[in-house]
Amino acid sequence: MMIERFPESSGSYVLVFRMNNAVDLSVGRSGKFHFPTGVYFYCGSALGRGGVRGRLRHHLNPISFPHWHIDYLHLHREILEVIYSIGDEQMECRWTQFLLTQPSAFIPAAGFGASDCRKGCPAHLIGFSVSQISKILRNFTLAWNCQRLPME
Repeated sequence: MMIERFPESSGSYVLVFRMNNAVDLSVGRSGKFHFPTGVYFYCGSALGRGGVRGRLRHHLNPISFPHWHIDYLHLHREILEVIYSIGDEQMECRWTQFLLTQPSAFIPAAGFGASDCRKGCPAHLIGFSVSQISKILRNFTLAWNCQRLPME
């Protein structure tokens, strides 16, 4: 795995992944949700110990017990790319709001990944039609100064 390529500095990140099959999942105490086939952007921050590298180590390696909402999708997703930026500012809400303005954006699970959000985000997981992925990645890259690391 390329985990050593990520910095140990604080920052924010986006996991970009594909769900090749629709799935119905119970997500902790949040309830049961339907996740359709598509491409998803999960926005998060990593301001604690280990920074971006530590958080992505958790997200990209096998897990034995789900800790965060995104962990429940671990067995059903194919990571396509990780986007990240370094800094002490949490960008996850700004990125989420931006992604929600993009064509075909949908929220598969209200509150997903946003249980501690203080800015009113409906979720930090945004889904898109597979046909939109190139356009969404291009729009995101043009709007934000981030590093991109394809995982394929």
